[in-house]
Amino acid sequence: MRQLIWKEWHEQRWKLGFGCVVLCAFALIGLRTRAVPDESIMVGTCALGVLLLPILTAAGLIPAERGEGTLRTLLALPVAPWKVLAAKAILGAMLCAGPILAAAIVSLLMARGREISNGATWEIYGRAVAVALFLFAWMLWSTARSPSEGRAAALCVGVLILWLLATRGLVAETHPARNGMAESHAPFMLWAICPFVLVFPPADFAPMEALALQAVTVAVLWLFALRALKFGAMEEQS
Repeated sequence: MRQLIWKEWHEQRWKLGFGCVVLCAFALIGLRTRAVPDESIMVGTCALGVLLLPILTAAGLIPAERGEGTLRTLLALPVAPWKVLAAKAILGAMLCAGPILAAAIVSLLMARGREISNGATWEIYGRAVAVALFLFAWMLWSTARSPSEGRAAALCVGVLILWLLATRGLVAETHPARNGMAESHAPFMLWAICPFVLVFPPADFAPMEALALQAVTVAVLWLFALRALKFGAMEEQS
C-alpha cells in the first residue's frame, strides 16, 4: 500500500503545489489589500478550491492511467484492485484538502481575528474541505470507467453543475415557517447525499448527522468506483 501511495504521490504531487500556490496567493493578496471584507475573501478562496480541486484531482487519477495504457499493467500486478483504488482515493483526498488547509493557515496568519474569529475562520475552511471531499467522491465514481482525462474532466464538470443545480432547487424548497424559522420541504434523502449540505443546510439538519450520512455516501460511492474499476479492467482484457 505504501508503494502504491508513493507512486501516486510521485505522479500527482505537482497538483498539490499548484493548488497551494493558487489558493494561498488568492487569500494572501485579498487579505492584504482588504478591498473586501475578510470573510468574503475566505469564502471566495474556499469556493475556488471547491470548484477547482476535485475536478483536477479526479480527472487525473484513473482516467489518466487508462488513457496512457498503464492501468491495465497496474491491475495485472499481484495487488488487490481495492488497494489500487484506496491508494488513489487517499492521495486524492490529500490533494483536495491540502491546499484548502494551507489557505486556512495563511488566512489565520494574515487576518489574526481582526474581523472574524479564528474559530469562525476554521469553520469556513473546514466546511470547504468537507464539500471538496464529498465532490471528489462523486467524481471519482463517475470517472472510474472514463477512457481519457479530457472526457473525465468533462464528466466532473457535469457532476459539479448537476449538484449545483440540485442544491439550488433544494434551497428553493426551503420556505420561512410561521414561527420565523426556516423549514425544509425538500426530500430528506436528497439533502442527505447533497455534497453542499454543510454549506446550505436546512434548519432541521444537524451538522453531525450530515457528516455521518455523507460518510456513508462516500463509502458507497467508493464501492461503486471499485466495481466500475474491476469491470473496466475486464472489458479491456477481453
